[in-house]
Amino acid sequence: MGYFLDGYDLSVISVFTYALLQFKFWHYTSLELGFVSGAALLGAMVGAIIFGHYSDRLGRRYLYVWDLLFFVIFAILSAIANDIIQLIIFRFFVGWGVGADYSLSPVYATEMYPTGRRGMGYGWVWSFWSIGALVSFLIGYYLYIWNPIIGWRWALGLGAIPALITVVLRASMPESSRWRVAVQGTEDAVTEAKRLSVVTGLTEEELSKLIEIERKLMDQVRPGDWRWLFRGDFAKRTAIVWTQWILYDIGSYGFGLYSPAILAMLGFKGALAILLSSLLYVPGFLGALGAAFLNDVWGRRRLQLIGFGGSALGMLFVALAAIWQSAFALLALVIGVTGLILWYGIGNLGPGNTMGLYAIELFPTKLRSTSMGSATAITRFVSFLSAFEFPYIALAIGKLTFFEFLFAITFIAFIFTIFFTPETKGIPLELIAIARTRAPSLHPRLEIPSIERH
Repeated sequence: MGYFLDGYDLSVISVFTYALLQFKFWHYTSLELGFVSGAALLGAMVGAIIFGHYSDRLGRRYLYVWDLLFFVIFAILSAIANDIIQLIIFRFFVGWGVGADYSLSPVYATEMYPTGRRGMGYGWVWSFWSIGALVSFLIGYYLYIWNPIIGWRWALGLGAIPALITVVLRASMPESSRWRVAVQGTEDAVTEAKRLSVVTGLTEEELSKLIEIERKLMDQVRPGDWRWLFRGDFAKRTAIVWTQWILYDIGSYGFGLYSPAILAMLGFKGALAILLSSLLYVPGFLGALGAAFLNDVWGRRRLQLIGFGGSALGMLFVALAAIWQSAFALLALVIGVTGLILWYGIGNLGPGNTMGLYAIELFPTKLRSTSMGSATAITRFVSFLSAFEFPYIALAIGKLTFFEFLFAITFIAFIFTIFFTPETKGIPLELIAIARTRAPSLHPRLEIPSIERH
């Protein structure tokens, strides 16, 4: 439900921007329009850093409940904003909740699922992002038809209802067992960890040994100390996580936040552009759902390659549709829609799903939320720039060149994955923590040391 809210609140602003562009009911500049679309992303950068750090220091559960209050309070305030400056400020603090939940929900799910189903646990969390985005566009479509001048207010404010329900649901969740072992280290926490041997695929003796090794290697590390993300082997992992995620987000958020306007470029007008924007999240959800079942079967690396390759092909189709729009309108329409389905669907099967999973799995428990929070922060900043610069870029270089640019960026990410991204499928988190990263290579991998040597 946290990721449902993330998807809803990040996507619902496109209903406002589309209505504002059509009816000009507020005075605004292009600069302000960019900020209103990107404010939540900029806020997510701050929220992810703060909550990621304190999640590793104080535990997952406490923050996991209360971060949702940002969704409640500032969703309501956004709905009653009197001008675009107020809306920018309120959306910025909605973003705090979004960033916080990025650094908490998937980390919690990944730590609490067994090794052989860890990808499924994360995949289920991620799939609800697309459901939230879909719901935001469907509600926005209905409210736009009802009253395009004030309907967006209801669309923004309604996000507070599921947020309140989720606060109640999360109140009964236990603390992460792995965090208790790594940070608290009490005897009952260690005893609880030994019971994890059932789900990690390790014997109790092996798990006890790994706990001892990880403690020895990490005894100088303070929980949540972000400086360790840039030291030794962790620096290489941080570079891998940040690079592939930045490449993905350059296109995905700038494209997604303005999807109704982009569909209007391809010939769709009025409320139909909003409706079709919502329908694009159906293949997005199906891709994310497929990832939930395939993460632990095909592996993260293979899915990421399929995702980046399929997304690049999809954007190539969109570019062709832009070329043929005037001469072959119907053909261009079919090719363009096919390209968008590939972009959203295959993208969520691959990198949309795998990048966050890598940010979590590649780091030890003391740094896991800090890693996810830091990766979220840098990529939300890039997403903010994408959203902020999109109106200028689209006007300056034209829609065709813009689509070609997105194709090139996605293809570069595909090549990067081939040489740098290792596989983590089926490897217990305790083993990943003490492994060495072997990349660049045609077969990048995690080199697992023998437990006996320690």
